[in-house]
Amino acid sequence: MEWYQKRFRRNLVDMHIEDWNPEFLSKFDPEKYVELLKRGKITAPMLYFQSHVGLCYWPTRAGRMHGAFKGREDSMKRVERLCHEAGMNVIGYYSLIYNNWAHEHHPEWRMVDPEGAHSRADGSRYGLCCPNNMDYRAFTEKQIEEFCGYFDFEGIFMDMLFWPMICHCPSCKARWEKEVGGPLPDKVDWHDEKWLTYQKKRSEWMGEFALWATATLEKYKPGVAVEHQYSTIMHDWRYGVNENMAIASTYAGGDLYGGIEQASFACKAYYNVTRNQPFEYMTSRCYPALSEHTTTKSLDMLKQSVAVTFLHHGACLLIDAIDPVGTMDERVYDRIGQVFDDLGRYEPWLDWGEQAYDVALYYDLNGKYNPEAPVVPVTDPKVDRTNPMQGALLGAARSLRAHHIPYGVVNNWLFDKFEKAKVLALCDVPAFEADKVQKVLDFVKNGGALYLSGHSSPELVKELFGLTLTGETEECVTYVAPEGEGNSLMDGMFTRDYPLVMFEPQMKAEGELRGEVLAERVLPYTMPRMMECVDTKPGVKPGPFASIHSNPPGIHTGKTAMALTRYGKGAAVWSAAPIEKPDREQHAEIFARIIRLLAGGTFAFESDAPENIECVMFDAPERGAILVGVADVRETFKIQPVGGFTVSVRTKAAPKKVSLLPDGEPLPFTWADGWTNVRLDGLHIFGMFALEF
Repeated sequence: MEWYQKRFRRNLVDMHIEDWNPEFLSKFDPEKYVELLKRGKITAPMLYFQSHVGLCYWPTRAGRMHGAFKGREDSMKRVERLCHEAGMNVIGYYSLIYNNWAHEHHPEWRMVDPEGAHSRADGSRYGLCCPNNMDYRAFTEKQIEEFCGYFDFEGIFMDMLFWPMICHCPSCKARWEKEVGGPLPDKVDWHDEKWLTYQKKRSEWMGEFALWATATLEKYKPGVAVEHQYSTIMHDWRYGVNENMAIASTYAGGDLYGGIEQASFACKAYYNVTRNQPFEYMTSRCYPALSEHTTTKSLDMLKQSVAVTFLHHGACLLIDAIDPVGTMDERVYDRIGQVFDDLGRYEPWLDWGEQAYDVALYYDLNGKYNPEAPVVPVTDPKVDRTNPMQGALLGAARSLRAHHIPYGVVNNWLFDKFEKAKVLALCDVPAFEADKVQKVLDFVKNGGALYLSGHSSPELVKELFGLTLTGETEECVTYVAPEGEGNSLMDGMFTRDYPLVMFEPQMKAEGELRGEVLAERVLPYTMPRMMECVDTKPGVKPGPFASIHSNPPGIHTGKTAMALTRYGKGAAVWSAAPIEKPDREQHAEIFARIIRLLAGGTFAFESDAPENIECVMFDAPERGAILVGVADVRETFKIQPVGGFTVSVRTKAAPKKVSLLPDGEPLPFTWADGWTNVRLDGLHIFGMFALEF
C-alpha cells in the first residue's frame, strides 16, 4: 500500500512571506512547528520548499533563499526530519508560474497580455512566469534538482499550474507560429475556429508543462507521488485546465473555498477523475478563506469540511497560514486535533469499495464557458467568464442530494464511467464531443436513460427527438408550461396559466417531434428590458410592459419546451432550458421527478432523511459489504443534531449484520422485498454504517 492510501489527515501552513522586514520569519521554530502538527493529529504535512514570493526555504544556488534562514539554513530540513521521526509522511510544496523573484529578476520570462503588460503592472501582488519559456523551465529544473537532493519527502504538490491570463509573450507567439501559424487570436469568440484552437492549445500546453514537471521530479526523486494544483477543476475556461492536471498527477486534488455545496460536488468530480485513490480535498481553516488570517472556522464547520471529504473517501488537507514573524496560532491546532481525533476513527473504512450511483452528471472539462458570450478583446475586463454548465450541474446536484438519489460526477476523459449509471444527465453542456454521441445512443438503445437540457448536444436532440436546435430565444425571461404527462411531473406546482419561470433564454427547436410534448414554451407579453436581462445596454429606451416589477407569462408559442421520447429499450427527456439550475424548491422537485421517471423509480438507496443530509454509498463486494456514509451539508456555524431517519439500501439478500461505525455497534434493521431498512436514531454532522453479507 502506498503512503498516500493510508494518510487521510493532512495539513499545509502557507508561507508566502517576503523578507524585506528582518522580523519576517525571525521566530520560525522547527520544534514548535512539529509540536503543533502533533497536536493537530496530522499524519501527512505539506511543507514549504518555496512560495509564490519565489524565495526558497533551502540554501539554493538557483534563485534566492529567504533572508530569515541565513545562518539557520537547515530550519525547514529540521522540520522535515522531525516529521519523519514522528511517523509522518512529508509532502513538499513548490510554486510554479507564480514566482515574484523570477518575475522581477528575469523580465524576459514574464507572461504578458497582447498589449505587452505583465501581471504586476496594475499593482497585483503576483508575478507570473510563462511555462512556454524554456529558460524559465531550465531554472525550474535546477531548483527541482536542488530540493530533491536536499529534502527527504514522499510526495510533492506543484502549485499554480494554470493560465492566470491570456499570455501573448514571445515564447507563446513562437510556439503558436510553429504549431498553428499566424498571429495569436486576440478576441474571445466561442464561434471562431481559431479561438477554439487557441483555447485547445492553451490546455494542451499547460498539460505538457505538467507532464514535464512530473517527469523532472521523477528523474531526481524516483517514486515520488506528484500532485498538481487542480482546484481549477471548478474554475472557468481562462485557466486552460481540463483533465490535463489529473493525467499528470499521481492523485487529483486542490484547494477550494466555495462552501460545502461546492465541496460535495468537487469531491465527486475528483473521485472519478483521479488516477489513484484517495483524491485530496483542501480547504482553509480560516473563514471564509485565507484572506481572513485570524478568523477560524467554527468547530462544526471544520468537522463538516473533513466529514464531506471522508464521505467520498478522500483525504482532507486543512490549510493554515503562518504569521509573518513565523509563529502559528496554537488554538488552531487544538481545534484541528479535536476534529481529526474524532473523524480519524473512520479511516480504516475509507478504502472500501467503489462509489455507487444511479445518475451520472456529465462534467465537460472543456466546456466551462458561455457559448453565447459576446465577442470581446482578451484584455477586456468585461470578458465573459461565466460557466452556465457548472451552474446547471450544481443545481442538479443540489436536487439529487436533497431527494437522496444516488449520483456521481463523470467527465470527458474517463467518460465510460457513466455506463454504470441508469441515467446520464447532460446539463447545458455547450459542446458535447461528437465522438461520444454514439456511445450515448447505444447506452439509451440498450435500456439506459438520458436527460438533456439547454445547449446540450444538438446531434443527440436531432437523433432522439427529430428536432433541430436553431439558437436561443431573444427573451431572457421565459416560461415552461406543462402539457400531457408534464402535468404529472409538475403536479400543480406550475400549470398552463402559471408556468415555470426561467430567468434565461430557452433553446429554440424546429422539426417534427418524435415523442411526447411535456411542456410548451411561453414568453412574456413584451421583450424584457429589466435588470434580469444581460442584453440591456446604455441608451436602450424602456419598451412597453405589462407589469412594472416583473415579466409575467403572456404568449403561448405552441413550441416545445420539454419532450419525452423512447429509443430502443431506453428513454430520454429534453428540456429547452436547464430547469435544474435555479435554487428553487419547485424546480428541484420537478427535476428529481424527471430523473425518477427515467430511472424507473428504483435506486441503489433511498432515505426519509431531511434534505440537508447527504447520503453516499460504496459497494465493497471484495469485503462482502456495503458502506453508507451520511453527512449534514447545511452552511452554518453551529450544526444542530437531526432526529432519527431511515436509509433503505437495495440488496439481493438480507445482510448478516449492520454495524454503526467506527465502534461496530449493531444496528437494528429489517429486510423485505429487496430492501434493507436501517434506522439511525440521529446524526450530528457525520455517520457511517456497514452492511455485511
